[in-house]
Amino acid sequence: MDDNLEEPNSHNDEDDTSVIVIDLRNDIIYHYLLRLRHHEDVLGIVLKGHLLIEYVLNKIIERQFRDSKGMLTDHRSFTFSVKLQMLYASHNLPEYLYRNIRNINKIRNQVAHNLDVDFDSVDFVFHKSDGETINLREAAIKRMNPTRYVVRLLCHGTLSELQLYYAMQFKELPMKDRDPYK
Repeated sequence: MDDNLEEPNSHNDEDDTSVIVIDLRNDIIYHYLLRLRHHEDVLGIVLKGHLLIEYVLNKIIERQFRDSKGMLTDHRSFTFSVKLQMLYASHNLPEYLYRNIRNINKIRNQVAHNLDVDFDSVDFVFHKSDGETINLREAAIKRMNPTRYVVRLLCHGTLSELQLYYAMQFKELPMKDRDPYK
């Protein structure tokens, strides 16, 4: 049985319901939300999402490439963008994830390198696995801080899809055996 799921010690045959306990310490969404407690600004939201996305991309590289150690330690040659492109070009990342992650990376670069970001020029489209898209900007029109809300949705949705993809490919969660408090 998967280490992330536990069954109760006793099972009552008269009761057809069973309880599944999920260890949230292995859930990337839990880690994202945990880290957002202290970040209400767009920069903090996108940086935390970007870091966790890169963590999962690195886990995929570890599993799919022979010289992964060299790739993951050479930060000058293997930037986030290079790793993303490499995974996509080698068919280790589907297009919908590639497009969402590339979009988050663009937003991250804009907020990390500019004091004033024009968010009206940012593409806030979320690409779903079924080929459909969601215009997140339209979903956030009535929100008090629509930009923050849209960035959070984009990061959260992308992390959810990336974790699902990873779990389907490797039959475990990407943060398995990781101490969430380090």
